[in-house]
Amino acid sequence: MEVDRDLIDYNYIDYIKKQWSDNNLKYIVMGSCISFYNFHVDYASEKRHYDGQLFLEENKQGGIPVTFMNMDAARTKLSVPKIFRLNIRVCNKRILRPWMYTFCKQKKSLGASEAEKNMVKGWWSLCYDKFDNTLAEWLIKLHKNQIRDRDKFLVKAANNCLSDFWQSTIRELIEAIVHIHGCGLFHGSLNVYDNYVVVGDQLKLFNVGGRLESLRVQDQHAMKIQDFQEFRDTLKILMQTKITWPERDGFFKCFDEKFDSYEKYVEKLKNHPFLLTPLERLKYITSIYYDDKFGVETKLNEDTNFSKFQDWPKCRHKFEPLLLKVLETRTGKPYGDSPSELLRLEVDEASCS
Repeated sequence: MEVDRDLIDYNYIDYIKKQWSDNNLKYIVMGSCISFYNFHVDYASEKRHYDGQLFLEENKQGGIPVTFMNMDAARTKLSVPKIFRLNIRVCNKRILRPWMYTFCKQKKSLGASEAEKNMVKGWWSLCYDKFDNTLAEWLIKLHKNQIRDRDKFLVKAANNCLSDFWQSTIRELIEAIVHIHGCGLFHGSLNVYDNYVVVGDQLKLFNVGGRLESLRVQDQHAMKIQDFQEFRDTLKILMQTKITWPERDGFFKCFDEKFDSYEKYVEKLKNHPFLLTPLERLKYITSIYYDDKFGVETKLNEDTNFSKFQDWPKCRHKFEPLLLKVLETRTGKPYGDSPSELLRLEVDEASCS
């Protein structure tokens, strides 16, 4: 794409030069950055994004690989500058960040197609780090057998476990959503395929949609949960819910559960057994068992509310005859004096009844 000289504001460039040359204050530092870009347009493809290069300095080897998204064709609700300002606030490896926004315009039309006419009229664009396809485009190519790496997004592995790719991808995308919320933002449309992009062997999201502070306080938590539930809705389609898979279904139901806090909700999603390997699942279940076991024992033996049960065997005559019989005839490890031992006795009796 050639630079249209009508788009260059030479008066503004002169203004920048004068500001810099007139600055004699030691505590004021000034500077400027002028960038140049180009991208190739395939008018016949009806694509909304184009691969190009961004030059921040003279470089005969080429510029920074980027992708220009036609935001006019995307028909977004927010203005392009506002979308840029929202998205530039987040920094996460699973979130595609924009470099800049600009008005793209060709000097003259060499054809009569609608796409070429629009290029002469010009449209607003966001310049992002280079990506290969939106998720919607990738799925279309997959169904048309135009994707060579079909196994990249293999969902189900052996033993009804989630594949390694999706275990890490889902967990990191959950963390990316948490990061967006931590920046005081929400996404607002994670159930739309065009808000995900495929970059090499990674799935990323982009197009952050708004500020949490623009919502009523009582609506902010609901919007955060909505982001996760819309992310879940996208996963449902990707993971073929027509196939019987109890582990997957249990994970999806977790998105609708109520928790005391946002933090507990997120922790439950990230540590769900569905996102763990078989070995990690075993370790997780074992840790729950021991946490509960020692947590209960500590509560019973140290809490003053249970002090009246200390030395409970001395009061055996107060128990029902059946319980007395169990105490006197049960073989095996003897019971101690602490309240937790009384609980053990009751559990043993229940298991034998």
